[in-house]
Amino acid sequence: MLHKHLFLFFAVLCLTMQPSVLCAQESAFSATQQKMALLPGDVCNVSIVDGSMYCYASQVLLVAQRSGEQLLGFWADTAFVRLEENIEYIVRQPGTGDLYFTQRNKHDQSYLYCYRQPEGKKGRVKRVRMGGMTVEHPTFTADGRIMIFSSAAGRRSFGGQDLWYSLYEDGRWSKPMNLGNRINTEYDEVTPSVYRDCLLFSSNGHDTDHAYLNIYSTRLISDRVTGDTVGMLQIGRCRVQKLPEPINSSDADDFDMTVDTVSNFGYWVSKRVESDSDSQLYSFSGSLDGVLLWGRVTDKYDTPLLGVRVAASQQGVTVCTAVTDSDGFYRLYLQSDQYYDLAFNLHGYFVSYEVLNTAKSSDEFLIAEDRLDVALDRLLLDQRIYYTDLFGPNVDLELSDYGKTQLAPLVRFLTDNPEMSVEMTLSNDVTDDAKFNEYLTSHRLQTLENYLYGVLPPTVALKLENACTGPSGCSGGTGLSRLTVVISDSED
Repeated sequence: MLHKHLFLFFAVLCLTMQPSVLCAQESAFSATQQKMALLPGDVCNVSIVDGSMYCYASQVLLVAQRSGEQLLGFWADTAFVRLEENIEYIVRQPGTGDLYFTQRNKHDQSYLYCYRQPEGKKGRVKRVRMGGMTVEHPTFTADGRIMIFSSAAGRRSFGGQDLWYSLYEDGRWSKPMNLGNRINTEYDEVTPSVYRDCLLFSSNGHDTDHAYLNIYSTRLISDRVTGDTVGMLQIGRCRVQKLPEPINSSDADDFDMTVDTVSNFGYWVSKRVESDSDSQLYSFSGSLDGVLLWGRVTDKYDTPLLGVRVAASQQGVTVCTAVTDSDGFYRLYLQSDQYYDLAFNLHGYFVSYEVLNTAKSSDEFLIAEDRLDVALDRLLLDQRIYYTDLFGPNVDLELSDYGKTQLAPLVRFLTDNPEMSVEMTLSNDVTDDAKFNEYLTSHRLQTLENYLYGVLPPTVALKLENACTGPSGCSGGTGLSRLTVVISDSED
């Protein structure tokens, strides 16, 4: 049966970029998040052993071929499966270096085995008995002293599959203990893995509809530290956090997340709707922990704005972008303890600039949250806007400082929206001499044109008119100087 599986297939994974709002290398998740072509059968039981990624598909254990961080394909494994046939999941205990794997019997029950190979001696396989309980998807803390696994057995179960833990003491595993009702529910909690000082797992019991598995995290906390993790175990006492999109989807199962903390490269499995089969493997790179910045963008009347581009940059380089949805909400995933320059940009509105410090106020959650709401303003389009006395009270030809200040919002708006068309009509009725007023207006228009061409993007379409020409002219001697501006959207 083993040899039949080994030659069933060689699955080549074609990597295709998935559109996303994920951030670049400095951010919590990398823009290199990828979904991969399907393997035969459902993908499950993802693990990383000695830097290699393993998964179980089409009833065989597969090992990934990699070139750096890129996955090239999968081979049916021939090294570990020689230990026992039908291995579903394999992981290494960090403390001892022993290999642990699960195997399912004819009654569809999964049990745990340990492969130990002392130096210079032949290795041997031994079943690890966990008080008669079945064991699925075991994982270890960084020092190997604590094993966490899922099981549907046990009188102290809360229902469905629960997460359990066992302590490694004097070369033996202790009687399994339930992780408690902060983590476990009456539904299923499965596929645990340890990422730094957090426990990652999947559950369909923490949401009200209980329809899909989603990925959650909770901190591993102790009242004294032994090695890299805990001595007197207090896990199961911290709050549980649902990881945000795009890791979790709203209409599919997401599970089996595991992270290589050396390379900061990780994987998870999803059954989301864009998949062509039951399950699909996804990958990401970058640090998993960070800050989720979210908020709502509206206009000054509190109407939500769709399609606002939110960009986070550092030292002038954009590292992360997002776009608001129909309710005006956006989400950005950022590194913690960093400064970011934020820009909120929507055509026809002023760009709003913010400076953000992502210092974590609490380490309780793997991904901290921060909210920033923004209201965008705009100038009136296709309506007359009036400016007066831009050149001062005399017959000066140069714009006054006051005039430049008055025009500053207009200049900024056109700079933020460089595809606009602008019609400007200037009148200077400073004397009762119509010819002089026409001459003065003509020269002031030239000054205004030179100034605007010097400060505006070249794509802005400018049209300037002298209102003091023609039979009517300007001869009232009112002393008024007025500029009328009409802005139109050239994209309409």
